[in-house]
Amino acid sequence: MNAVVTLTPGPVLDRTYLLSEDLSPGKVNRALEVHEYMSGKGLNVARTLHLAKHPVAAILPIGMQDQYLLFSTPFPQILRIMPVQGRVRVNTTVVESGGRTTNINQTPIPMSDEDWQNVVELTLEQVNDMSADWLVVSGMHPKMTSTGKPIDLGELYTRAQKMGARVGLDTSGPELKHWARSGFVNLIKPNADELASLVGRELHTLGEAIDAGRELVAGGIEIALVSLGGDGALGITADEVVWAKATAPAVVNTTGAGDAFLAGFLSQVIAREADHHAAGILPQLDLPAGLATACSWGALAVSLPTTLISSFGSAPEAEIWDIDNDYRLTESASVRY
Repeated sequence: MNAVVTLTPGPVLDRTYLLSEDLSPGKVNRALEVHEYMSGKGLNVARTLHLAKHPVAAILPIGMQDQYLLFSTPFPQILRIMPVQGRVRVNTTVVESGGRTTNINQTPIPMSDEDWQNVVELTLEQVNDMSADWLVVSGMHPKMTSTGKPIDLGELYTRAQKMGARVGLDTSGPELKHWARSGFVNLIKPNADELASLVGRELHTLGEAIDAGRELVAGGIEIALVSLGGDGALGITADEVVWAKATAPAVVNTTGAGDAFLAGFLSQVIAREADHHAAGILPQLDLPAGLATACSWGALAVSLPTTLISSFGSAPEAEIWDIDNDYRLTESASVRY
């Protein structure tokens, strides 16, 4: 089935303030509008895929005291909820009139061993019931109350792949560095700085970014989707490299653009109804189509005030560019961790 299951281990209440002018730190700032809704990277991916009419389920571990928030969540029919201890975290976004965005993100709430195992079982149940082509784990990873260490995704990934699903990971920091080289993950979606951090060196040209992506593929990743900001994006596999760009209609809010980017890619690489794959044989990927749609939806997302896309009608068309290894990145990518 052409389905995707997303897991957001640390879902969030997104609160976005739209200002009429620039932010003045240390002073009173007044907002023209305030938007508040349940969010999180995996949920954003799932909503966007649902809007594009793809079968999708979004797994959310939600604090028992916060389930009332789900009543005002768009597309509640795609949600699969696992009640857990604790409260949902809050992320605050301040968007200035010129489009500059300031984010204040709360650390994910720690999770008990029992709660995490329940989340794993619910996720795998959905992968199995939907015969999902992809399981995508997105966002920050909560720590375990028992060990103080981040959640262990090994069992989830291994069992999902045995069910025939590809595994995608969209996170950052040490967790990305660990799982990118674990052999468990099919797809990662680093930005330029994250890519530089994964290979431990600065990246100044397109060719250097491609070499870094190939290094990760050689280490066991099937697909490296690399966001390069204004320089477009790269899709890198063992056999293919694609470079694409799309120009945003406007830059209003960059929060959630990466989630729309990932959803766009997935929309083109999940198996079609007439293209079911045999057990143990993964369907082929259309990398150019996936990357072009990813760039188009990502560019659309930055033109919107919130992470909620309501229509693809104004999505800009993306272009596939010839690879220019000597092309200098607008901003060199730095090692951050």
